[in-house]
Amino acid sequence: MSETVKSEIAESKENPMKLMKVLAGLALAMSFASGASAQNLAETATCKLTNTAHSATLYEGSCTVTQSMSGNNTVFSVKMGEAEPFMFAGVRGQKDWMHGPDEAQFTDLPNGGIFRWSTFALAIAE
Repeated sequence: MSETVKSEIAESKENPMKLMKVLAGLALAMSFASGASAQNLAETATCKLTNTAHSATLYEGSCTVTQSMSGNNTVFSVKMGEAEPFMFAGVRGQKDWMHGPDEAQFTDLPNGGIFRWSTFALAIAE
């Protein structure tokens, strides 16, 4: 593990969301290094990130969604504004996905989808 990654993890321990994103990025980078497909699909969508425990909208607006393949897994990268992208990986057609170390539930909808994990929900609409 590089010193940069170790430093990011050490700095992120105070902020669980940042730590989760750092670990997710590391896991996905390792996954891609082991033979991901070169085919990526990207599109602009509308996203709404909600803290469901507090019924608070954290982000609502335009986002960029990138879909790629890593082995049998579909990987979604969702970038909202200037924040680091949220990464989700799983098998299309199944509900159980991963978001960093957290399990996420994915609901595939005709014109988008919803990821749910911990106390958060991310709704994506084309």
